[in-house]
Amino acid sequence: MTGDAVPALNGGTHINLTVRDLERSTEWYCRALGFTVVRDARPVESGFHFRTLLHSRALTSIVLGQADEPSTEPFDEHRVGLHHLAFHVPERETLLEWVAHLDRTGTPHGGVQELFLEAGYGVWLRDPDNIWLELYWLNADYFMRRMREHHRAKRAARASS
Repeated sequence: MTGDAVPALNGGTHINLTVRDLERSTEWYCRALGFTVVRDARPVESGFHFRTLLHSRALTSIVLGQADEPSTEPFDEHRVGLHHLAFHVPERETLLEWVAHLDRTGTPHGGVQELFLEAGYGVWLRDPDNIWLELYWLNADYFMRRMREHHRAKRAARASS
């Protein structure tokens, strides 16, 4: 690694979410998003019961944790912390498949929407604790163009100094 280079990342693989009702949230993530329970754990003195859910078609997992004394307040993206959680889909058309699936499972959603700044398209929904979720297709051309512009600007700044 040289200069300002950053070590590689290879995508996100899991997130831990605190939920009010572990059974209700487990059922929702399995039904609505296709996750499967692969592990239950109650680490000594953690104050939590954790359940690991794995998605059957991606190397992605969600660990749901219910505190022994959970808060009764629903999630609010206006508080400091998580704003929303997003899952990428391989093709824009896959969003239509998700809409059909969510409709079949009775899961409310906002339909396919164009994302701001040419970023792509997404489907927005909320889990039982009001956590905002997004299924999205990334407009890779837009982001690659932005990265090229960024690198050209850095090279030009170095050349002029």
